[in-house]
Amino acid sequence: MNYDVIVVGAGPAGSTAAKHLAEKGLDVLLVDKERFPREKPCGGGIPINTFKRFSYLNDYNLVECYSYGGFIHSPSLKYSMKLSKEQPIIALASRKEFDHGLVKIAIDSGTHFMDCKKVQDLRINDDKAQIVLQDGSKLESKIIVGADGIPSTIAKKSGLAPQGKMVNVCIFQEYKVGEKIMDEYSTKKRLSHIHLQYNGIPGYAWIFPKKDRFNIGVGESMPYKKHSTRKVRLIDVYTSYFKLLKKENMIPRNLKIGKCKGGIVPVFPLEKTYSDRLILCGDSAGFINPLSGGGIYFAMASGEIASKVITQSLESENFRSSYLSQYQDQWIEDFGKDLQTFSRFTNIWLRQTEPFIRVASKDKRFGQIASDFLYGDLRIRDHRWRLILYYLQDRIKDFFGIL
Repeated sequence: MNYDVIVVGAGPAGSTAAKHLAEKGLDVLLVDKERFPREKPCGGGIPINTFKRFSYLNDYNLVECYSYGGFIHSPSLKYSMKLSKEQPIIALASRKEFDHGLVKIAIDSGTHFMDCKKVQDLRINDDKAQIVLQDGSKLESKIIVGADGIPSTIAKKSGLAPQGKMVNVCIFQEYKVGEKIMDEYSTKKRLSHIHLQYNGIPGYAWIFPKKDRFNIGVGESMPYKKHSTRKVRLIDVYTSYFKLLKKENMIPRNLKIGKCKGGIVPVFPLEKTYSDRLILCGDSAGFINPLSGGGIYFAMASGEIASKVITQSLESENFRSSYLSQYQDQWIEDFGKDLQTFSRFTNIWLRQTEPFIRVASKDKRFGQIASDFLYGDLRIRDHRWRLILYYLQDRIKDFFGIL
């Protein structure tokens, strides 16, 4: 079968790209290896600015609840930065329901959808692009969007994937306890907890409260690894963290630890996210916040940008790499500079995580700005020097005993 565009991967990036392309009247196929709705290893936190940029999401019931605050704890557990707002700081959702909702939106926009179809191979010719499914069937289009996550078959087959396996790993589990218990332990504001470099882990541990269940996990983050001298097993850290949460009365004492699920996320963007008749989006392209590990906003943004470039490509009938390179120019300008700044910034403050949280625990102004960056409410490249200045000012005050 022939299509204008084939989108491989029905996560936030692929579904968003498909929606916008189909709305232009294009013949679009969205294909995924899993049967939908499907589970997705993820904490389920979605930045509020996602709903500002993609305002149509507000017309659908995709959010489970909102968090209005929480605590970020230092590695020693001596200091905590408290966050509290009248407006939500982050939306929390079931990725199973959220991603399925995005697929439905794409279908309602005119997208054809196939699930349970694993892509086995990719072939790019001068006059067409082709994917080969596991059952041997072939599907053709003028251009292909690779949004099939990590590891990405499309990125690998196109030669754009890096040789080394540069990924971060996380493990987590969700515990359904009911809304009444959630209100008791996390309040109606659904206060979250993030423990930076907990128990020596090169990353952080978390507890994200949802409507009727806790999402508890630990994960490594590549920028942290440079500043960690201790080798740890995530499952051991998870077990220790579960005990800490009970000890600190953050979860019920009778809650039993469950079998953990695992997930992987990219470390940094690929050097090249396009080639002849091909564009990569979302995790396939390595779009992730290196500090928090979040990627939903960047995935959807990349899908939207890809749809605009592809529409122009189809109109001009130019599918060469040189023409599609504008996709990379646009995502770099849109959010790529933020990802780059995050990487550079984390290398500065991760060496001083303990004093960073200590200062933030005393200075609400500094703590609020830091949390806005962490939860994706501000573009870090626009305010990074203000954050650094506040931090240095507070460190000087602290040194002279002013605070």
